[in-house]
Amino acid sequence: MEQYLLFKAGGQTCGVPINETERIIALENHTPVPDVSSYIVGLQDVEGDVLAIVDLSDRFYHTPVPNRDDAEVVIVKWKDSRIGWLVDEVISVQAFNTDDLIDKDREKVDGLSTSYISAFVHVEDDIIPLIDPHTLFAEEKGEELRKLLSITIVK
Repeated sequence: MEQYLLFKAGGQTCGVPINETERIIALENHTPVPDVSSYIVGLQDVEGDVLAIVDLSDRFYHTPVPNRDDAEVVIVKWKDSRIGWLVDEVISVQAFNTDDLIDKDREKVDGLSTSYISAFVHVEDDIIPLIDPHTLFAEEKGEELRKLLSITIVK
């Protein structure tokens, strides 16, 4: 049994392994950054660390979270850093037996870039993609985040 944090992004329920998350915070006092991808909300200071905040609804569906005041930020491990995922809402923590997981390679749709989906789980009448945070941003998208995270803060 593995535990997953379930959340909604763009109205879709998704999951991320709980051991890849740190905590849930509010989007507060973030600083927008010009000339970056639309899904990068900006930077936010979290206890002295600067985190890039990514709108998952915009990243997945090209539709930003409609009400940022009600949205939540899930801090996740990404590569050797941390980033924040802005999500519509956090739903719960749920454990899934590995037998319940559907192998994503078996369900892959031709031409659909889903390398960041580690598996799917069928729950009641919903199929939930389970996200691997380390592969969500590959190559150029990952490089953009790395550059943002390397910005030096002058105090």
